[in-house]
Parts: sequence; structure tokens; C-alpha cells
Amino acid sequence: MSDNIEEVRRKIDEMHARLDEDTYYELLELEPEAKPGKKEVMKQFRLKAKDWHADRYSGYELSAEYKQKLQEIFAALNTAQQTLSDIDKKADYDFQLEAGDQNIENVINAEGAFRRGNNMLQTGSYKGAHEQFKRAFELNPEEDEYKAHLLYTEYLQIPKNDEGTPLKRTRANEIFGELDEISEQKPENDSILTFLGVVAMGLGNLNKAKVLFNEALRHNRQNVVAKRQIRLIKMRQEKESKKGFFAQLLDKFRS
Repeated sequence: MSDNIEEVRRKIDEMHARLDEDTYYELLELEPEAKPGKKEVMKQFRLKAKDWHADRYSGYELSAEYKQKLQEIFAALNTAQQTLSDIDKKADYDFQLEAGDQNIENVINAEGAFRRGNNMLQTGSYKGAHEQFKRAFELNPEEDEYKAHLLYTEYLQIPKNDEGTPLKRTRANEIFGELDEISEQKPENDSILTFLGVVAMGLGNLNKAKVLFNEALRHNRQNVVAKRQIRLIKMRQEKESKKGFFAQLLDKFRS
């Protein structure tokens, strides 16, 4: 690595600053007029991913701030790739870009806030994630996925008892209903199905939650959260089954 640490920081700062300004095409250095297909999108993504993967900078003593920026850059490139390589998502994105300069700015800023929210969600910073999703939804209220993430992080912040049951049960049920409506519009979105499963699980409906998590996995076998929640449900059901067995045994002794 020939670059010194100051040069590396400068490069990271410059690329990170572009996240809220550049379109997905610009991030991947693609020409929208050329109508790039999935093959071209993936080729550019691999080139960019190689340049911005955190492992490439493991030899530098970067602060937590710069490591976080690298994660956000890579996440942005990945989102750009996922959007432009999917026919339906690309069509929606192209339509938004053609809607006008002001709308483009809002769409780009909303996507930036959404990416930051996702990063915070993955690290357990639910309050910060909720604020970012709220900003994304305010900038682009037509995007149901932003609303779904906003609702989910609201649920995650509701106080729970020792068994994980939300203390504001009425609001939790309302959130489930709103998420369910969004899921009907986006039935193949595994993230929203997972959100529904988590809320159903908190409300004590384990069978419903298990169905939702399995449906999420049917659409995305790599959904780590859904896999983990299914394991938790299995453990909880086995624990309850054992409790029931010992209770029956105790009743026999008493009789």
C-alpha cells in the first residue's frame, strides 16, 4: 500500500461525501443512457467493492469513524447494485430520477438516510435508526419500505417485560396491522415479513411468527434474522413443552 494514512482518509472522506449526492449510476460509474444490464452492473459493483471493502484498508490504523464510513460506502454500493440489477427496482428508480431535480434530490437524500438507518439498525442503535428512517420517509413518503422500517424501529423501542412482551400492547398490535398492509403490497419483501414475525413473536403468537419467518426465508435464504428467530421459537417451544411435561408429572404425584 503506497498511500499514506492522510491520503487514505482524504479518499474515504471524498467518497463518503458523494453518498448523499450521487445517483446509483454515478456511484457505480455507469451511464444510464446505455441502459446497463445485470451483467454490466455486477461487473462495476465488483470493481468498486474491491476498492472499498474494509479488508483493503486493514493495514491502516483507521479510527472507528473512518471504519464506519467504509461500511456505509460499501453498503451504498451494494444497495446501488441490488437496485440496478433488479428489473422492477431499476424501473422504479429510473422513474424517480426522471420525476424532476427536486424529487431527485429528495430521493437521493432519503436513500442516504435509509442506508444510515439500516447501519444503525444492524448495530442495535434503534433510536438513531428510527430517526434516520423518519427522515427518509419524510423525504420520500411514497416508499413503503421506509415506512415499514420506521414502524419496526418504533416497535423495537417499546418497553418489554422479562418475557419480551411489549408493555404497549395496543400500539404493538397497531404496528403489526400497518406492517401487514405494507406486506400485502410487497409480498416478496423478506425484511418486512421478518419485521411482522418479530412483532407477532412479541405478542405471543409463535405459530404465526414461525410462518412469517419461513416465508421470509423462502424469498431470501440468507435472511440471518429470520433464521435466528426460528431457532429462538424452537427453543421456547421446547422449554414450554418440558414445563408442561413436569407439570403433568407433578399432578400425577399429587393425585
